[in-house]
Amino acid sequence: MKHRLTSTLVWTRRVGPNIFQQRFHQPTIARAAKAGQFVHILPADDLLFRRAFSIYAADPKAGTYDVLHQVLGVGTRSLANDPVGSELDTLGPLGNRFTPPPPGHTAVLVGGGLGMAPLRLWALEQLRQSSRRRSAPLPVMILGVRTKAQAVAPYQLAQHGLRPVWASDDGSKGFHGTAVALFDHLVQSGKLNGSRIAVYGCGPEPMMSALAKVCAAHGTFCEVSLERSMPCGYGVCMGCVVQGRDRSGYETFLRVCRDGPVFDASTIVF
Repeated sequence: MKHRLTSTLVWTRRVGPNIFQQRFHQPTIARAAKAGQFVHILPADDLLFRRAFSIYAADPKAGTYDVLHQVLGVGTRSLANDPVGSELDTLGPLGNRFTPPPPGHTAVLVGGGLGMAPLRLWALEQLRQSSRRRSAPLPVMILGVRTKAQAVAPYQLAQHGLRPVWASDDGSKGFHGTAVALFDHLVQSGKLNGSRIAVYGCGPEPMMSALAKVCAAHGTFCEVSLERSMPCGYGVCMGCVVQGRDRSGYETFLRVCRDGPVFDASTIVF
């Protein structure tokens, strides 16, 4: 579903080092948003290019959705500084969504850095499924950060009953190593059954490549949400292409914004 709409900024909060959570009022997007999809927002001081942000939270009743982003340049800095009440040109929701796990399979969500943004919404959907069907297993969330200080808003996860397992590069929070190394350890040690899980990843592309290879080695279903610069957001400019495979196995180019951002990991040539 694609809409060109106006999103009204409700509030902005700093939730980490140079990392901001922003809430927008836009009922159409809030009602239609699915985990894995993104919005394309034009910052008030930028007349040329929108920025793509994964949908971090959505409240259909309140008509609001949230995004999470780190200030990295002119556009994100402008957005972080926009005053409450700003009306911003927006496309969304865009892209596809995560595929539900097969019945009886545990959803394992593996995120790196701000890759946790779309995974949080997906984890909440899985929690709701588990509450509706008591036989449905609870999701497992594995999050990786460089240091403890970069663990974004863990209290927000706890409020909803999410208890992520953490990994950090410097060992200051949880497992000493990457989120992918922790996931591999949990499978190798038998704490996760590789044949009864479905893995969903989001984070830097080298991390997604590593996750795809580990899942392939364990014979585990894996979807990855890719992060690319998306100048247009709907597949016209071809600025976000990645090398992939079509249904016949032939290598081709895929547009992250239109064919993704969620892909079966086996269809991407990392």
